[in-house]
Amino acid sequence: MNQHPGSMQGAPNPRALGLIRLLIVEDHGDTVDIVRRLLHFERDIKVVGVAPNGRQAIAMANDLQPDVILMDVNLPDLDGLSAAEQIVSHQNTIIIIMSVQADPVYMERAMAVGARGYLVKPFNADRLATTIRKAYARRDGTGGPVSMPLGQPQPVSLRTMISVYSPKGGAGTSVVAANLAIAIRQLTRKRVALVDANLQGGDAHILLNIKTQSSIDDLRGNGPHGIDQESVQNAVIMHEPSGIALLRAPLKPEAADYFNNSPDAMRAILVEMRDHFDYLIVDTDTPYSETTLTVLEMADQVVALTTLEVSSIHRVTQFFRVLEGVQIASEKVSLVCNRVDTYYGIRPNQVEAQLRVRFRALLPEDNRLVVASINQGVPFVLAQRGAPISRAIVTLAERLTAPPPTDPRRRS
Repeated sequence: MNQHPGSMQGAPNPRALGLIRLLIVEDHGDTVDIVRRLLHFERDIKVVGVAPNGRQAIAMANDLQPDVILMDVNLPDLDGLSAAEQIVSHQNTIIIIMSVQADPVYMERAMAVGARGYLVKPFNADRLATTIRKAYARRDGTGGPVSMPLGQPQPVSLRTMISVYSPKGGAGTSVVAANLAIAIRQLTRKRVALVDANLQGGDAHILLNIKTQSSIDDLRGNGPHGIDQESVQNAVIMHEPSGIALLRAPLKPEAADYFNNSPDAMRAILVEMRDHFDYLIVDTDTPYSETTLTVLEMADQVVALTTLEVSSIHRVTQFFRVLEGVQIASEKVSLVCNRVDTYYGIRPNQVEAQLRVRFRALLPEDNRLVVASINQGVPFVLAQRGAPISRAIVTLAERLTAPPPTDPRRRS
């Protein structure tokens, strides 16, 4: 076997020790150092080599036969996607692409050439190790994009986190999140908090007509181990008409940069919030930022919104492929169609047939009521509970909070 400058020599055979053998392909030495540092305490992952370009990656992959290759997309002489495509065409090695690009188009391209995972830079140690392990655990499957029909929803228990998300802006995520939080509170009478994680343009406080200078930004300086009950109580504000709590988005949009560069900060906030509320409803931003991926990963359930517009349907199709790339379980996703009306010319069942996924709920178009509720700062599930759109939100809340079905074979 030819020895390459970046390969490990004179060390015990990692494969014999049951380790995941990792080849790093990256032309920037500082990034390689960061990856090594992040994996330093991961006893089951062993870096067996480093390649600085695409052509050397192909040669080292052939010689070292690594279990997983962590491949940067931008490389000298041969880009990461082309190198990945050549490698997977002749050997059974798992490719994980890493890039600063969070656009789903890039993720789709990675999946199309056979990658099993996609990491958006910067990433933390937990996301890196988890992505490697999950991709390795699925090493006997196929690498390309696949259809992902939804399974049964995960069992619901106390301290449930529900992310409300749409891969297409303007789908009504914030309105649905606010009304869903109130409906869950009305149904369960448990402690419910609405977290506005739309860090650059969050307006949940406007929808609820709450004037407060407290925000999620107040919790970020406490650090991963320093957020306590008093800090949470000072940051959240109660919405008296409904009984839910609100943690509003930052007052300054530039705060988003901090959270996206420090994903552990958002994780720590959500962990602490979860300890104080039975249901956490997170209004999640559209771009595939580090913050968004953290929320989607942590959520017990994801309400994914689409409308009957072609562009929205296309983005949802991309979304399910992205889930595959970032190792987030699609089984916890509930697909919901918002603004359902015949004038769009597309029927919900046509979308279901295309995606091979059943809608968990259909929310009818009622532009007049929705706009009035926004302008008045009174969510429509409070203002007009009997309206069709309010009833649809309540039905969705019932389905999301329902206990798992009882197995009749266990009855006495």
